[in-house]
Amino acid sequence: MITFDKPLKYGLIAGLALVTYSVLMYAMDVSVLNPIFAITNVLITFGVTITLAVMAVNKMRVTDFDGTITYFQAFIAVFVVLIVAFYMANIFDYLLNGLIDPENLPRKVDDFLLTMEGKVPEETFDELVNTLSKNIDPLKNLVKSLWLNPLMAIGLSAIVSIFVKKKPVDKLV
Repeated sequence: MITFDKPLKYGLIAGLALVTYSVLMYAMDVSVLNPIFAITNVLITFGVTITLAVMAVNKMRVTDFDGTITYFQAFIAVFVVLIVAFYMANIFDYLLNGLIDPENLPRKVDDFLLTMEGKVPEETFDELVNTLSKNIDPLKNLVKSLWLNPLMAIGLSAIVSIFVKKKPVDKLV
């Protein structure tokens, strides 16, 4: 039987870490659309959440399952950590960009477009403008995250669980 106390605890910690990270990036006025920052942002986000998910599984394996955990048990634990963290981060992003500072994201898009003007062909620039203007609505992004987050969490959980599961010693032979 899987208990959800450890995955929820570690999911909340991961979510708080992502919210804190977002607050720091907002306070430092970092351009979230800068390609280098975007890659760094993905690495930090997934690094924090996956690290805390692995910590939750390791803690569960030792305290709840006598040193062994099945793939399914690990999968569920990792999924819970990831989904809690991702939803917390997305709800905060909605609050920040939709209620606290609704001009933040449009300002970032405008700044990014100014830096890209003249550096890319005009057709590409027009496509970029259209794509970005469709994707700056905070409510639309929150709704999209409601179905995208579980899909990402399932995929990551499937991969991470392969590496953190442990078979009983007597079944290894």
